[in-house]
Amino acid sequence: MATRALVQRLGALTSYRYGVDSYDSTKLGLGPLMTQNNGGAEASYAGPVPIGVAHPAEQAVAIPATYPWSMRWQANAAGDIDWVFLADNAAAAATRRIMMYTFDRRLGLWSWVGFVTVTFPTGTNYTIRGFEMTYDLYTTGTVTGSSGSTAITGSGTAWSTSRIPTGCRIGFGSTDPTQITVWYGIATVGSDSSITLATNLASNVSGAYVIEDLRAVMATTNATTTNGGLCVVKGLRKELFTSLGGAVPAATTVDSALGCYWIADASTVLNIAALGLALAAKTGWTNQTAYVIDATSTPTIFAYNIRGALTLSGGKDTTSLLFRTGATTAIAGGTPSQLNNFELATANHGPGAGKSCLYFTTPARVYRTIEVGAITTGSTLWVADAMVETPPGGLNTYPAGGNFQTLAYIASIDKFVITQATGTTAYRNYVTQYRTDSAPLDRAWGTDIRQTDITTTDSSVTPVPSHSTQVHTVYCDTGMCYLAGTGGTAATNRVYAVPFGADWEYTGAPNNTKSYLVLPAWTMNDAVQFTNVFVNDVQVLGGKTGNNLGLGTEPLRVSYRTSGISDDSGVWTPVDSTGVITDVGSTQIQLRIEFRTIGVTCIPARVCAVGVVYNDITTDTHYQPSVANSNTFNKQFAWRFATAFGGTVPTLRVRLYDAVSGGLLVDDNTASPTGTWDKSTNGGTTWAGVYDTNDKTNETTYIRYTPAALGNNTKVRALLTLNV
Repeated sequence: MATRALVQRLGALTSYRYGVDSYDSTKLGLGPLMTQNNGGAEASYAGPVPIGVAHPAEQAVAIPATYPWSMRWQANAAGDIDWVFLADNAAAAATRRIMMYTFDRRLGLWSWVGFVTVTFPTGTNYTIRGFEMTYDLYTTGTVTGSSGSTAITGSGTAWSTSRIPTGCRIGFGSTDPTQITVWYGIATVGSDSSITLATNLASNVSGAYVIEDLRAVMATTNATTTNGGLCVVKGLRKELFTSLGGAVPAATTVDSALGCYWIADASTVLNIAALGLALAAKTGWTNQTAYVIDATSTPTIFAYNIRGALTLSGGKDTTSLLFRTGATTAIAGGTPSQLNNFELATANHGPGAGKSCLYFTTPARVYRTIEVGAITTGSTLWVADAMVETPPGGLNTYPAGGNFQTLAYIASIDKFVITQATGTTAYRNYVTQYRTDSAPLDRAWGTDIRQTDITTTDSSVTPVPSHSTQVHTVYCDTGMCYLAGTGGTAATNRVYAVPFGADWEYTGAPNNTKSYLVLPAWTMNDAVQFTNVFVNDVQVLGGKTGNNLGLGTEPLRVSYRTSGISDDSGVWTPVDSTGVITDVGSTQIQLRIEFRTIGVTCIPARVCAVGVVYNDITTDTHYQPSVANSNTFNKQFAWRFATAFGGTVPTLRVRLYDAVSGGLLVDDNTASPTGTWDKSTNGGTTWAGVYDTNDKTNETTYIRYTPAALGNNTKVRALLTLNV
């Protein structure tokens, strides 16, 4: 038999979205957070979404921004786009800005949309301590409207009852916002069944529609202490975010309009020292709870309904507080940060498994509250338990940093991302489960390599989320993590998109993210044995000849299967670093590639090509068919021993096929023969009558096989191979 190789160049393969589209063993399956690029040379690859970096402090209007919040606006065959929002992190001022980007998950590219400037009701200087957005689609009922008119009439709609704000945008012809090509701003919501547009309709509309209800929620502190608290911006739409900045006015006495509303806990505000903000999912168009944790030494939790009807005076409402707990004394480990330091999560592990709980950090602890439904007015017993910092490998492997700042929950992998402050003390960032047994945290990630990744950085480098001199604030959505610096300069205020959810540790049970590449199957009818797998990947990314700025990628791992390919049911077998596989007798093989994305650099590998090596069913290359020593009358088949093995001859296998039909007639081997094997060392003049496993001794060594039984008048194709 001969040894052959097959290669697949991943950038050029036809692909589909594995886990979303119908499984297809003939195409490249791109699991969640996987991408494909066909740019030529090393730019032709497949793998996880590359790390992307945005520069809020270097846009046309420089705005240092932090506290990222994202949502997956588009996830279909036409594109995979996130909307990403960030809060103003400049010095305290009477106005605050909100920035908007889009991030293309398939290309790893950021696009700056713009910003809006928010004016607050008090006119005093604000600092944002917690920030989230809400995005909801209203599609109930149907609409009609006439070309050239601004009047929209609804049927089966409840716009006023649902408190749809003016300023939002509406599109017609579909309930899917990604299918809308022309958007209209809403000037007024007259009733449950009437809307007035800000501009005339370009054509008649009738039927389906969609309203995007986009809002910002901010927990603030203020230079005038009692002017701090919770603020909600209603009526946002994408078109307000421009390079010159859209304007959001302070609210006055009108509810559900474009504006900034002060949702105060009382006439004299007590929610004045926010640490962070967490939002529950809305339970109706008039109900959604925001939780604010307040005070640095003995925290209190404030809960508000941010969707109810407001009673306004000068843009301030005091009717939306749901409850205020008492101040707990059950925390230790230092003073908590005020960097959006609050997270609502329903983890599937640990003491809070299956429970909706709030989490926050002190420098040396992560705390969990009791289930939010059990937190009550005035209670001081709302802290459930805490997690201490024990680095992976224990304290004798890595020292504890003792400087936790903030955290975020990655639902797709059921883990928390925890970041620490930089400084002279040793520090690590973590991705880990929440645990209370003092055992080591799961994973450390990142390092301080001092690469700044500003727009004037050498263009050949690849972005890396170095700790440098910035603390990262974090938001995670469907496996993509956005890391934003908290500095005020270009060098300390960058935003990274990193596909943490694609890490190989979570692709299988219990998380089953399936975030990997599933390659097209190879089918080789002449294959006897697949023996090796090899991968060509970009091992150093970025940099150019002579500047030494390239960085190594994180590792990858490969597995294979030779059955259950057609219906995606087969079990995968890992391939170690030798690339050797032990498949016997298969004619089809399929590979899977998984990636490490949570590591020192977090730079995902890029796979350019993958290959397999196999032995085919041609006569083994050590032997050559011998016509002269074969005998059709006696049904004997002979081969000359042409190339030495260099040792003991392995077990040989002979297969006799019907040359017309292709059917197998005889399958025999030298170890347990049914027919007769014999050997000649003098060119076939004499035969020993027996077979041995001695290596080739001269150029006249031959072997011969006579089957125990073989029908007459049959055209035969004889194949001699190793017994594999």
